[in-house]
Amino acid sequence: MNEYTATRFKNVCPRNCYSACSMLSHVENGRLVHITGDRSHPYTKGKLCSKGYAYVERNYHQDRLKFPYFQEVKGSGKFKHITWEKAFDIIINQMINIKKQYGDFLPLALYKFSGNIGVHHFVSEQFFSSIGKTTRIVGSPCHSAGIEAVQYDMGAVRMSDPTQVAEAGLVIIWGANPAATNIHLIPIILEAKGKGAKIVVIDPLYTQTAEFADLYIQLRPSSDGALANLLIKGLYEAKAFNYRFLEEHSFGFEEFIRQNKQIDNQEYEEICDIPKKAINLLMSWLKEVKVVSYIIGMGLQRHSNGGQNIRAIQALAAARGDIGKRGGGIFFSHGETFVFNNQQVFNNEHLDENNRIVKMNEWIKNGVNKPPLEMMWISCRNPLTQEPNPQLIQNHLKKIPFVVTVEQFMTPTAQMSNLVLPTTTHFEEVDIVTNSWHKEIAINQKAIPPYYESRSEWNIMKELAIRLNQNDQNLSSFPIHSSEEEYLDSQFNEKVFDVYGIKSVADLEKGHLTANLPKIAWYDQQFSTTTGKYHFYSMEAKEAGLPPTPLFVYGKSPKESYPFWLITPHHPYALNSQFHFLNFSDEEKPFVAIHSNVANELGIFNGEIVKVFNNQGSIEIKAVFSKQVPKDILMIYQGWYPDSDVNINQLIPVTQTDMGENVFGAKGIAFYDTFVSVEKL
Repeated sequence: MNEYTATRFKNVCPRNCYSACSMLSHVENGRLVHITGDRSHPYTKGKLCSKGYAYVERNYHQDRLKFPYFQEVKGSGKFKHITWEKAFDIIINQMINIKKQYGDFLPLALYKFSGNIGVHHFVSEQFFSSIGKTTRIVGSPCHSAGIEAVQYDMGAVRMSDPTQVAEAGLVIIWGANPAATNIHLIPIILEAKGKGAKIVVIDPLYTQTAEFADLYIQLRPSSDGALANLLIKGLYEAKAFNYRFLEEHSFGFEEFIRQNKQIDNQEYEEICDIPKKAINLLMSWLKEVKVVSYIIGMGLQRHSNGGQNIRAIQALAAARGDIGKRGGGIFFSHGETFVFNNQQVFNNEHLDENNRIVKMNEWIKNGVNKPPLEMMWISCRNPLTQEPNPQLIQNHLKKIPFVVTVEQFMTPTAQMSNLVLPTTTHFEEVDIVTNSWHKEIAINQKAIPPYYESRSEWNIMKELAIRLNQNDQNLSSFPIHSSEEEYLDSQFNEKVFDVYGIKSVADLEKGHLTANLPKIAWYDQQFSTTTGKYHFYSMEAKEAGLPPTPLFVYGKSPKESYPFWLITPHHPYALNSQFHFLNFSDEEKPFVAIHSNVANELGIFNGEIVKVFNNQGSIEIKAVFSKQVPKDILMIYQGWYPDSDVNINQLIPVTQTDMGENVFGAKGIAFYDTFVSVEKL
């Protein structure tokens, strides 16, 4: 194939990832034949990850859903191929019956999250908001504790442009593995290193990123706040703070440092379980360097003390005066570019008093009663592999009379649904994609026709609204547009214009745009808190029943019966449950990484099948000796393994993080506060 004879379209990956890569799709005779990166993109610069290059295979994969499928009994596997007309009739009949029986749609639940973060795919929230009262399962399984922590200290979630990392004198990569999950950041980190910056990786796992660090610190899980407090105490004793920042732009520092001075160094060093010489070396670099970038990963806030740990790291950055400086500050996430109308519906879903708001943690534990759920709509989500205790979720799904899942593949969640609706990929629809890491926006053009009978989410919701109103014109206020482009145009507002200077999809056709936002977050040192200052003492945290100061709080730890932490990070060649079936890596089956010394003590051989278990469940899985993990950790990559009976999340309990309710309506999930044992079969 000569790619120059193909028609090229602009596309952008809509996965919930750090990059939102712009790509060029090459199409011949209506078929996607080749994908390349878009070299004009300021952040991704024409480079895609392995998943991006495999989109052609994914788009035409033999297992991709082609038609709507219906089964009377969830989980029976007795699906029948039906027409869209029949599918819509079934859905509308269910909805009308609910309305007649209950007087509203409260027994209808929307269960959705971030499997696709394009503006197009917030249409579900907008449709459900158009039909009056419904039930919403709210809460983020992703980063809610960290987001709330940022808000307590700085008042809003802002972040400097990631290219600023190249200007740092010291880069601390704390609980993150960008070599696997944020590959476009690696050249920026290496640029900083080329200019003389030291690279420090702090992580319980020896990751791919740790391999090029100048200093690797393997601390105990959930002890991050203790290390940050130790460093602050040492810098205080060395008088190595930015006192001008503290005096002019901070609030509550005196009370925080009074408490922090009282910590017992030996106790905190034992909590972290790291050599004192490593702490001293990092301390010496912090004393000498002018500015530090702190790249914080999602994993460290997935503990019961996760939000407090992030507050402690932020306190270190603030005390040194790194926040608001060129090359410095906290790099975690931002929400500055999620400004379209339907994105705001999603962001504020938990505040809508017209709905019944059910916290995700409570839904998993207890289900929903009074009135019971009669129907559930699942989209952009695969809870039976991605959320804790899927055994409970499966039981809840069995009790709901009618479950609809919008999907591209027959996931475990789809298998537990009555109706499965095939939906388009981003090559088959028009969309706009923003990002919570860099600050670019990009158009996603429709490059090819929908696969078989797949329909876009907008098309599905539009058809539902039309058919509902044919029964009763007052049932839905969802606006009926003639095309996806017209629908997307209706999502623009003044905030979008302020941030991007555009008013329509047509304004994006020329290419991506960079947000009109400061390159350096908080450069003016004016924070969005009640005092306008950085808060070392947060009244909002205190009112929420949390410590007002960022002093370390003990988290959970293994007990004798279950002596290992179970850590379940992202696979370098997968993303949640969306790519595992492509078998990019040599490990086609799941495996548990275990320290060889521990394995030898237990009589476990490299490559043999073992049982990993706790009081919630057990799985049988291959053991692989690994230098990545310390002696008290077992590691299994999270996700969906279609050719295996292993479901890792069967071991993960519904444990809450300390924060998240104020920003997402429910506290986050402490995935990494899971403790297990392992033994030979």
